[in-house]
Amino acid sequence: MQYRISDRHLGLLAMIIWGGAILALGLVRFEPYGLDEGAARGLLLNWSVVDNIASPIVIFGLPDFRALFFVPLGLYWSGSIIAAKVYTLMMAFSAILLLYSWSRRASGIEAALIASALLAISPLMITQIDAIGAGPYLLLTFGLGVWLDKTYRAAQRPLSGWYFLQLLAVGTSVSLHPAGLAYPLALMWRWHKDPADARQKRHVLIGVTLITTIILIMRLGWPDIVWWNNPITTLGLANLGNQMEEPSWIVGALSAALLLLVLWLERRTLLNDLMGTILLLGLLIGLAAADATWAMLALVLVLYRGVPRLIAANKKSLAGRYGLVMIVMLVVSMSFMLADKSYARIVKDGELSPEDQLIKLLAVEASDTKQPFRAASQWPARSMIACKRDVLPLPPPAKDGEALLKTIKGITHLTFNPYNPAYRELGRNIAQLGAATQTLALQQGGVIIKIRQPAKPAAQ
Repeated sequence: MQYRISDRHLGLLAMIIWGGAILALGLVRFEPYGLDEGAARGLLLNWSVVDNIASPIVIFGLPDFRALFFVPLGLYWSGSIIAAKVYTLMMAFSAILLLYSWSRRASGIEAALIASALLAISPLMITQIDAIGAGPYLLLTFGLGVWLDKTYRAAQRPLSGWYFLQLLAVGTSVSLHPAGLAYPLALMWRWHKDPADARQKRHVLIGVTLITTIILIMRLGWPDIVWWNNPITTLGLANLGNQMEEPSWIVGALSAALLLLVLWLERRTLLNDLMGTILLLGLLIGLAAADATWAMLALVLVLYRGVPRLIAANKKSLAGRYGLVMIVMLVVSMSFMLADKSYARIVKDGELSPEDQLIKLLAVEASDTKQPFRAASQWPARSMIACKRDVLPLPPPAKDGEALLKTIKGITHLTFNPYNPAYRELGRNIAQLGAATQTLALQQGGVIIKIRQPAKPAAQ
């Protein structure tokens, strides 16, 4: 009697092999550095709830809804960065499975397998897992959202549990990134053009509009997002995987050209499919930020819509049935693996970004528990995880240095990037303080300022 392994077991085996290889090859650092600020805030919220300590929402604001995904981490592995990254690895694999399922229905198993394999080994996916970035969670939310829409339509009950789960997915998507607005917009457009039921359509349009508005107001947009990045530079860095090097304009320009070609060839196909519409709108809306999360959407579109086009073109070529596809796969996979090897070297050598180098120096200051320490940082959540001491957000600039000194009473250290236009006035305030401050570090990533504590009066 033959025993056939089910698809579910095969998927679990693939995840174990893929995840084990990433961990064994040293592609993920187990230090509290290189984290995404939004992820750090979500982790701190969960850890604080489980450990019954003061919630950071009061000082950091409401985190994005990655905090919902992190609930199991808080319950079972509170305080563990290793568990958070392994968990993110599992979420990334789940997102790839959902994308594979979508591509398999749209383009066949061959294209789905090739695209999913390349996405799994891409340097962008590896670096996003290491940073616990928003990219894998946004893709997972998109995939779950498409499945929830299909399930809700089949349920034919306007206010069923699937309806509220879909609203939760909308809120999660919107909170993660500006590109997440693509999900509610695509969903409302689909229900407007193809409603399953008039009552369901009305509930979806009203509910999605309300939850999107509420999330945007509660979080005041996306406070951790850096706007108007150069998309060419972002694509160049994303495909090289080495965030410490200068971006390659050639790689970025070639990536952008390939993306535009795929979008032009697949424009009609994308608009006739919910997932395709979400990815297309996400790419257009997220262009205002053009960060690593946006680059991941671009990579997904190129792989999952470009590979079927390549296979179709290969069948018409003289290179044989799989010749062209094999050549392109070999070139792309080799470039991805070389980039992954370079990133593994960075992790092994302990190289850090300029920001993380500054945070590490601040952690050294915080290591002496006998000395008072309360910092204010441009990256408060990341700094708090690294320092394991009190860290607050930076204060707003004051009218002069003396006014600032009164505002930051009790703060012992300040760390920020004075070259950032948002903190230029704060830098001027500190420069006016003179002998009241001491510059501990001035680096590419920013500055660490120590506030000199007033001497205690001598005992009579």
